[in-house]
Formats: sequence, C-alpha cells, structure tokens
Amino acid sequence: MTKALPRKIRIGNYLAYGAGDLYGGGAFFIVTTFSMFYLVNVVGMHPVLAGLIPAIGKIWDALSDPLMGYISDNTRENRFGKRRIWFLISVLPIAVTFMLIWFPTGIASQMGKFFFYLFTYMLFFTVATMSYIPYAALSAEMTYDRKERNDLNGSRIFFSFLSTLLAGVAVKPIIDFYDGNRTGYFLMGIIFGLIFALPWITLYLGTWEVPQQERQKTNTNFIKNFLSLFKSRSCRIHVAMYVCAYGTMDVFMAWIMFYFIDYLRMGAYFVIAQGSLLITMMLMLPAYVKIATDKGHARSYIIGLSLFAAAMIGFAFQPSRPSIVMLVLNVIVLGAGLSAASLIPHQLLPFVVDVDKLMSGKDRAGTYSAVMTLTRKLFLGIVILQGLGFLLGAINYKNPVPTVLTVSQFNEALALIPEKSDEKNYDVELYTIGVTDAYSLEKDGNYHLNNFSQKKDVIILKSLPGEQSDHYKEMMETKGSIDSLPAKVFEDIILPSFDTSDSYQMRKALYLFRVFEKSGDSYIYNKTRETDGQLSPDAVYKLREVLDDIGFLYSGIGDQRKLSQKSETVEKLRFYFILFPLIMSIAGIIVASRFKLSPYNHNIVVDELKRLDDGGLKRDVSEETRKICELVTGLPYRDLYN
Repeated sequence: MTKALPRKIRIGNYLAYGAGDLYGGGAFFIVTTFSMFYLVNVVGMHPVLAGLIPAIGKIWDALSDPLMGYISDNTRENRFGKRRIWFLISVLPIAVTFMLIWFPTGIASQMGKFFFYLFTYMLFFTVATMSYIPYAALSAEMTYDRKERNDLNGSRIFFSFLSTLLAGVAVKPIIDFYDGNRTGYFLMGIIFGLIFALPWITLYLGTWEVPQQERQKTNTNFIKNFLSLFKSRSCRIHVAMYVCAYGTMDVFMAWIMFYFIDYLRMGAYFVIAQGSLLITMMLMLPAYVKIATDKGHARSYIIGLSLFAAAMIGFAFQPSRPSIVMLVLNVIVLGAGLSAASLIPHQLLPFVVDVDKLMSGKDRAGTYSAVMTLTRKLFLGIVILQGLGFLLGAINYKNPVPTVLTVSQFNEALALIPEKSDEKNYDVELYTIGVTDAYSLEKDGNYHLNNFSQKKDVIILKSLPGEQSDHYKEMMETKGSIDSLPAKVFEDIILPSFDTSDSYQMRKALYLFRVFEKSGDSYIYNKTRETDGQLSPDAVYKLREVLDDIGFLYSGIGDQRKLSQKSETVEKLRFYFILFPLIMSIAGIIVASRFKLSPYNHNIVVDELKRLDDGGLKRDVSEETRKICELVTGLPYRDLYN
C-alpha cells in the first residue's frame, strides 16, 4: 500500500480540527451534568423514568456506533471526503437535536413526557454518532507523524475543555435568569445548539484525508469486523482505560449538581467551582501532552487519575456549607487529574489504530473509534445514568411537587385518595385536607400551590423599563423596599409585562395581584397577604409523600417546586458521589499499568508497518521487533498483518 506525501499541518488546521470538539465536549457535559436534574426537578419526572431516558438513548447510541464505524470506513471516496462528508451532513441536525432535548413540552402525564423526551434523546444521540465517529477517526488519517497526531488531539481536547468551560460558566446563569424554569433551559438549548453546530463548517474546510493509491476495504460482516478489534491486547487495555477515565468523569458529572445543591447547599457557587475545575483542566493540558510524548501515555494517565482519586478523598472531608476557598482548592486538584483523564484516551486512538493495522493489515480508524465510543456509552447508559436513577429512588430522593394543576388533575388527585387507602393504610380525611389545603383555585382557572414566594421588589424591577426601574431602585435604597405603586404603573406597565401563556409568569402576576391592594390611585403592599396560605418546607415534603402514596402521576402544567431532602437522603447522596468515581479512578490506574505501547515500542511498530507496506517479508523480522509486536498485540507474530 503506497501512501501519498502528507500535507503540512498549520495552526489554522489544528484550530479547525480542534473546534469540532466544541460539540463533543460541551454538549455531552451539559447533558451529563444537567439532564437528570432537569428531568427530575424541572420536568417533574420520577427519578427511575428520568434515568431511563438518557440511559436508553446512550444504549441506542452505543449500538449504532459499530454500524457508523463500518459505514465511515466503507464510504466511497468522493470529492467531499469519505470522513469529511459526514461533517457537512451533520451541521443542521447537531443544532436542532440539541435544542429538542430541552424543548418545554406541555405534556402532563409521566409516560407522555417519558416517550417525548426518549424520542428527542434518541435523535440527539443518533446525530452524535453520525458526526463523531468519522471525526474521531480523522486524526489517524490527516498525518502519520507522532507529534502531529498528539498535537491534533491536544487541540481537540483544548476546544473540548473550552466548550465545557463555557458551558460550566454560562449554562446555569442563562437558566437562572428565568428562575430555573423550562424557558431558561430551552433558551440555553438554542444558544448552545448553534455554538456546537457552526464550527463543523470550518472543520470541513480546514481538514483533509491523506490520499492513498489503494484503500483496504472491509468486506467482512460489520459485527465480525467490530469484534475482531478486541483480539489486540493494546485495544482491550486502551478501551478499558477509556471507559475508566470517562466513566469516572461521567459519574462525577452526573452527581455534581445534586451534591452541590442538596448536600453542600451552595448552588450559587456551582459556576465558580465549575470554572475553577475547567480552567485547571485547560492549564494542565500542555504538561500532560509533554509527558505523553516523552514518557508515554500510560504515565500521563496514571498521574492524572491519581490526582483525581486524591481529590475525591478530599471531598469526603468537606462539610455542608464549607469554606469556598477550601472547596475551590479541592476542585483545582480534581481538575488537574481530570485533564489527563480527558486527554489521554483520545490521544491514544491513532497510535492504537497502528497496532490494529499491524494485526489486521487494514485501515479501520472509523471502526476503532466506534469501539471506544460504544463501550463508554454502554457503560454510561446501562450503569451510570440508569444506576443514578435507581439510586436516587433507593435513597428516597423525592421528586418536586407540581406548582400548577388543572381542575381535572386536582379532582383526579382527590379521587385517588380513597382508592389507595386500604393498600397504603392512611387516613383518607387527613390526606384530603392535605391536598385541598396545599392548592388554591386562582383567577386563571387552575389550582396553584400555596408556596410561591419571591421578593416582590425583584419581580417589580424586572418588569419595569430602564428609567422607571432606576427610579424604583433609588426608592429601595432610601426606603428599603417598594411598598406602593401608582395604579397606572401597576395596571398598565407591570401586569401587562407578564406573558400569561407561561404558567410561571402567570404566577408572578397573580402573586403581585395578591400582595398589593388598590387604594385610590395607588396599589399598597399588604404584608399580611404575603404569608397567608404559604406552605413550610416540611409541609411541601409531606405533600410529596401524599402524592406518592396515592399514585398521582401528573407533574402538572407549570414548573416544579424542589424539595429540601431529608438529612439521611443527603448523607447517602454524598457517600455515593465520592465512592463511585473513586472506584472507577483506581480501576483505571490498575488497567493503565498494564499498557505496553510506549513511545519506543510504537516507533518499532511504525517501522515494521512501513517495512511490510513496502513489500518486506515477515520472515525477515528482527527478534526485538517480533517480541515488541507480540507484546503490544498479544498475538503470535505469524498471525499478524494477514
């Protein structure tokens, strides 16, 4: 097989290639970090159902990986490139499918929401597979130079971290601007959908595939072709390193929001911690790239996961509401470790592809990329996300309660109470009083939870145009609060500013209408109305228990009211948050210690490949080369390159 002279990779090409992983880094960070919290605490799904959605999506994604690897390897040569044509096809679907998984559906039933979001997640993961498998394979085919391959993947991971950093510092503020409701999540989906999709245009324009006079075709069944990769010892160990590293990160990211909000009770500091984590990961990249180039990828990997394990042990000593300085220092050590965990498995791909080519005599970068992503996604889907859902249920983590019920949903809740009383052994009258006291029929014709409470001044200032807002800010500075408003301002400016088609906006309007009384030409704040009918946190928790006991499956038509979890639930959450990432990181260290594809051994493999490609005979192999080839493949030399 004759290879054409590779083109020189310039800085613009490194940037174009790396920018493609804005999607891979940012999108999967957001989905892993926010999807479970969104589905459970915003959409209002049961934790087990919520865990099934990304889990099934990941399993579907994983099963489609081998097929996409086979398709990518066997796409016909064309003027758009056999790998790069998929970049053009993916641009629009990347944007649309990311937006859809945050779409605020109006479906009320648990199963209706389950099937809607399951469908959107399967679309999202299908597009991710279609784009990401050819993308991951490309670094092995743009160049054969070891340093250039490391630098390409270093650029890719840099952009992955950059995207993750952007998501870490921007996602939550966008969501919180809309008070954490569905509108905020959907706007975030639109913004980041465009950020992830557009770089794939420059990715196509700034990259290439090294042409060859002859391409080996994979004519075997794609399943056999896929499974044959695991004959290689280096492949098996590399995949295990990949699963351990990214499994460590996936477990950590899936639990981090729950840990910060429910245990630390420092949700406001999540962005600071996330920013510290990601900045550290970026700053450590050059060090790990150099260690990998000079001393080997396994050395770099072991150092990183050791730092991560030490940081997770540090989290065991963090109290609830810790010092922000100590928390950030802990997070910095964590970031120093995660930097290597993110980088090394991807850096290794083109080098292990060389070992596979020595074993099979074929160019199978696409299929090998599929092997990596398949195993990680199966682990994430079957073990992590589904396991998280079941664990949340097992530790008695409670769903939020519906804030708005239609009349029919409210009446259904009342009808369910006597039906379940014999099975659950509760007092029907007490449960009926609990539900009827919790909700009030408001002027919009729906039942609203009696726990809506916000600072009235914040609501008023956000609803006023600039100059008037400044005027009332001055009033707050002098009087401490806004206790009166002209009727014209209240009726003609403030109330019309709320979108009454949005249940959350409607509740703000109803809240102001309740606490302000009209007196002549003004509306006067009545503090006694502020506390009337308000539910305590304990009462809201008890309401959730009532709804669970009667089997009420609706999450209402509005947003969800998150609960303060019981202390025993929070302690168990903290325990699992520390335990599972720690186990995964230690497993990764043990596996990496068995990886034998050092820089020296890889050079031997490349030289032997070149000799065989140029027509050299297998019987002429030197003894050292034979031993190294057998060491990295785990197969007798006579069975290689057939």
